[in-house]
Amino acid sequence: MGNQFTKQLLPYGVSLIEWRVCVTLYTKQDSTLGQLTDICSNDTSTLSRTVSGLIKKGFVNRVQSSLDKRSFELSLTRKGKGLAEKIIPLAQRYEEKALLNFNRSEADQLRAYLNRVYLNINILPDIL
Repeated sequence: MGNQFTKQLLPYGVSLIEWRVCVTLYTKQDSTLGQLTDICSNDTSTLSRTVSGLIKKGFVNRVQSSLDKRSFELSLTRKGKGLAEKIIPLAQRYEEKALLNFNRSEADQLRAYLNRVYLNINILPDIL
C-alpha cells in the first residue's frame, strides 16, 4: 500500500515520509521534532533531514519555541496546508480501498492490532 501511495504522491513532489510529516503537522500544528518522531515512527535524524527538505520546498516553517529556547516548533505554511488538503482525500480513498471488505468493527479491531504491533516493535530493543 505504501509503494502504491508513494506513486500517487509523485505529482505533488513529496515522498511518503514527507507526506507523513505534512499530515501530522496538519492535525498537530506547532509540533516539535521529538513529537514528530513519536508520531511518524522514524528516527530523529531522518525526520530532521525530511523537515529541512520541506522547509526548502516552502511547506514547513520552523520557529524557536517560546517555552523552550532549545527546541523548535514546526508548522505548515499556507502552501503546506494547501498540499495537505489536496492529498488528504486521496489518502482517505486509499484507506477506504484497503478496508473495503471489513465492517467497521473489523476495521477498528485491525487498527487496534496494528497499534499493538507498533508498540511491541518500539519496546523490542529493550527486550533484546
